[in-house]
Amino acid sequence: MIFTRGHRRLQRCCLVSHGFFRVDMRVDDTVHGDPHEPVKVAVVQAEPCWFDVEAATQKTCDLIAEAGANSAKLIAFPELWIPGYPNFIHAMAAKETFLYNIKYYRNSIDIESKRMEKIRLAVKKAQIMCLLGISERHRGSLYMAQTFIGPHGDILLHRRKFKPTAQERILFGDASGDCTMNVVSTPIGPPLKYNTYFQGEQIHVASWPILFPPVGKMPFFNTVESCTMATHTMAVEGATFVLLASSTQTEKGLVANGLIPSQDTDDAKNPPVETQERPHTAVIGGGFSEIIAPDGRTLVKAPNYMAKSIVDTVGQYSRPDIFTLQVRGHVRCQCEYTEPGEFNHASRRGTDPAWQN
Repeated sequence: MIFTRGHRRLQRCCLVSHGFFRVDMRVDDTVHGDPHEPVKVAVVQAEPCWFDVEAATQKTCDLIAEAGANSAKLIAFPELWIPGYPNFIHAMAAKETFLYNIKYYRNSIDIESKRMEKIRLAVKKAQIMCLLGISERHRGSLYMAQTFIGPHGDILLHRRKFKPTAQERILFGDASGDCTMNVVSTPIGPPLKYNTYFQGEQIHVASWPILFPPVGKMPFFNTVESCTMATHTMAVEGATFVLLASSTQTEKGLVANGLIPSQDTDDAKNPPVETQERPHTAVIGGGFSEIIAPDGRTLVKAPNYMAKSIVDTVGQYSRPDIFTLQVRGHVRCQCEYTEPGEFNHASRRGTDPAWQN
């Protein structure tokens, strides 16, 4: 999710003790020469309320209020902050996740729900903008989604992850073409990667799940080091500030995901992982939130316009004469009829006058 307007220079940053980074960025509008006040943003690094949507909603509202009280203009949450990233899908065989899948579905959130309304009211009260990572429940399916809420509590943009990664497909469905437009204009500034760059991003929010250092035979691509490098590349290629938000995990998370045995004697409620080797996700920690400058460095004073003069992926570094990107930015229906016939007429039921009687 990206926000754009003008050019920004990192002014200063500090670590707030209650779970998120805060950073000030000064906007330098080089086109109009109009100086702006520093922009303060907050990046959450905290443990989610594992698979408890009520508690998660309240904690989200509390963090929003805290960020607003600290004069932040934007707060960025990790991936699947509500109700928490389902680590159990990486630790169990698909047949073992059934009970966890049901609980996860029940604790996911509908964007039209009263819980989302409560979060939107908290955003409005705090006079802040909020990028929220959620498991969206819609018509019996789940989606890995990001919702951007404006300072008046309205949803300015809602998008879903195009293709869930590996085991994530056990739970989550694919997004449609309407999610290609993922840049929104905001008061603090004018998100497939090249398509995102072309839309003119200035601040990019990278919401990540809990990740860990390499352990044993786990694939390197699924480690903190690999994903951090990819995020830094995003900053350099897009010449944009990147707010990297990730969750953490304590023993409570290990129990909720079935990674360690629970003290609860109700095995049907909390079945343990049936593996002798402890999975790589069964680790306390996991947070790696940071704010990255447009030149790829972490928390430094780097003028955005200087980075643009070095590399501009959709500017002087692009070759539209030999390479272009075509984007289908509309919702695709699961059933489309290409030939006229009985079923094609049936698909127009309700709009065709022939069916009005």
